[in-house]
Amino acid sequence: MAPVQLCELDTLEPDRGRLVRAGGRAVAVFLVHGSVRVVDNACLHAGGPLADGAVVDGCVVCPFHGWVYELATGRRVVGARTAGDLRAYPAWVEAGVVMAELD
Repeated sequence: MAPVQLCELDTLEPDRGRLVRAGGRAVAVFLVHGSVRVVDNACLHAGGPLADGAVVDGCVVCPFHGWVYELATGRRVVGARTAGDLRAYPAWVEAGVVMAELD
């Protein structure tokens, strides 16, 4: 799949999520320690909006029930063992625009 433009880099705030709809899905875009991170916006537990979650140590905490995911990998850190991991997408900045591969 071709890369998708998500948003301008200067619209992101460090350690705060932004909901973006692109490529037929809703993703949460984060700027963490100077790197852009993109994950599916819905928590695997109850669909909580991860773009509204707190960022702690490179992870996002779901605002509904506290499930925690690594933003770099989507790996679930806190939550039910059977839930699996969140989808994380390769993302980068090109000419001031956040790009991602939303395969």
